[in-house]
Amino acid sequence: MKLRRLYSNRPDIFTPIEFNEGFSAILAEIRVPANRLLDTHNLGKSTLAELIDFCLLKGKSNSFFLYKHKALFEKFVFFLEIELPSEGYLTIGRPVDPGSRIYFKRNKTSLENMSALDSPDWDHSGMSFDRAKLLLDGMLALEGIRPWGIRKLVGYLIRSQRDYLDVFQLSKFSGKHQDWKPFVAHLLGMDSDPVINLYQKKEELTAATSDLATLSREWSGEDVDPSVLDGLISVKKRDIDARTAALASFNFQQEDDRATSELIDQTEAQISALNEESYRLAQLIQRIAESLEEEQVLFRPKDAEKLFLEAGVLLGDQIRREYDQLIAFNRAITEERQQALEMQLSDSRAKLAEVRGELDSLNLKRARSLDFLRNSNSLDKYKALSLELSNLQGELSVLEAKRNAAARLAELRRQQRSLAEEFGHLQTEVETQIEEISRDEESRFGRLRRYFTQIIYDVLGQNAIIAIRMNGQGGLDFTAEFVGNSGVATSGDRGTSYRKLLCIAFDLAFLRTYLDVPFPRFVYHDGALEQLEPRKREKLIGVFREYAGLGLQPIISLLDSDLPAPIGSGAGTLMPEDVVVTLHDEGQEGRLFKISKW
Repeated sequence: MKLRRLYSNRPDIFTPIEFNEGFSAILAEIRVPANRLLDTHNLGKSTLAELIDFCLLKGKSNSFFLYKHKALFEKFVFFLEIELPSEGYLTIGRPVDPGSRIYFKRNKTSLENMSALDSPDWDHSGMSFDRAKLLLDGMLALEGIRPWGIRKLVGYLIRSQRDYLDVFQLSKFSGKHQDWKPFVAHLLGMDSDPVINLYQKKEELTAATSDLATLSREWSGEDVDPSVLDGLISVKKRDIDARTAALASFNFQQEDDRATSELIDQTEAQISALNEESYRLAQLIQRIAESLEEEQVLFRPKDAEKLFLEAGVLLGDQIRREYDQLIAFNRAITEERQQALEMQLSDSRAKLAEVRGELDSLNLKRARSLDFLRNSNSLDKYKALSLELSNLQGELSVLEAKRNAAARLAELRRQQRSLAEEFGHLQTEVETQIEEISRDEESRFGRLRRYFTQIIYDVLGQNAIIAIRMNGQGGLDFTAEFVGNSGVATSGDRGTSYRKLLCIAFDLAFLRTYLDVPFPRFVYHDGALEQLEPRKREKLIGVFREYAGLGLQPIISLLDSDLPAPIGSGAGTLMPEDVVVTLHDEGQEGRLFKISKW
């Protein structure tokens, strides 16, 4: 697939462009001296790349220049003729308004101008955007990028200035890694299926882990055994059934018996036990408090020495030191014991508060039971029993919600374990594949790496490598790094021009590795020679010529100030036949669109 011709229905404003079979250059000449100091000149060398992208079915956007200035361009129809990978030619027609309607014309030979054709003369006329993309992929039949389409690759084929920041991650690849890393892995010669599965599984594992964390937070980290909850639910249902039966029969004798039994056998026994526990804790707290008050060292060596002097007895230094050491030891023991007592005191007070809370609840329950038993009015008992039934049903709902949550938690844990295991297997599979293709110099990756390294060495006289590795999160990282004199890779920033050169080398290298299958053969590098030294520009032009000789179609845009030498002055610069478009700053006739600046 190569570019042959780009033109419009307005040749007076947009001059038709014919690309060379091999190396092509879009040259912008700065003829007005004052303009040489400007950073941008708005002549259209970068706009041309956007226009090719538009004809290759780039999506509509209000920020795109054709729609941002729609009043200027709404009458335009653009035509791009491409040479198909198999045989023949395809002309793509795309009007600015509406930009979502596409026209295709396929022919065995190149057609000079299709702008005068009516709709019936096209093979496919006014197609919807999505259908046109599918049909274009079918016509191109690019085996090398299946299952993806041409649009996934265009960003590498048309490198704009904003796409020189990273060799692998284009500006449009700002979403999830799974949206672009499997494709890059495929370009590098990996089997994409395990990589796609790896990122899908990683996404599933992340989602399951997030759901598990969310559900755990919702239940405040409470982790209850589902079997325990099942037992509690069974008891609660039994109680509800009993109350429901009593209400239905309006016979409360069974409930009286139950209340009596519960009051005597359970509530009173619990209250008694808790009262004993409350008394024990209160006594313990009092004893601990008294112990803390008594923990004081009453012996003072200075007072003792004074007392001995008054009695006429000399207290020696050795005895004084021994007393001091004894007191220090005693204080250390006392402080340690105090800390233990204070901790025990705090725990006991907390336990006492808990016991008293339970006592309050049980006393209230006992009062209600006694009131129920003393009450002979059936209507009042019906009301009381209805309220109790309602409370039981509410408690059952809470238990069932907890049971559902516990079941969901258990299921999420099982799912997380299973996903983690599958993810681990996929990581191993991908790691094994990386090792295999990296060791094999004749694999697609091995050849791509060799071509890439050679381009960098030919231009800079330095070495650089491409590598694929697994990162700590279980995904893939792609790196293009310079290699120092010691042979150790370094990702240190060597400036914009060197990063751009890494991108150019990668694009040319991967296109060369796909010469054996139907694949795009063109690549457009905007501002390819900018900021390089003259000698390195010569060498890079030599690389472009070399790759054009291999059957590729390198297209570059540049300012005349980027030329290493005047056109036609030697093999290290451009030849007149290389230049397919010449732009200049002497009025609107020199611009890509021969109209006033927008």
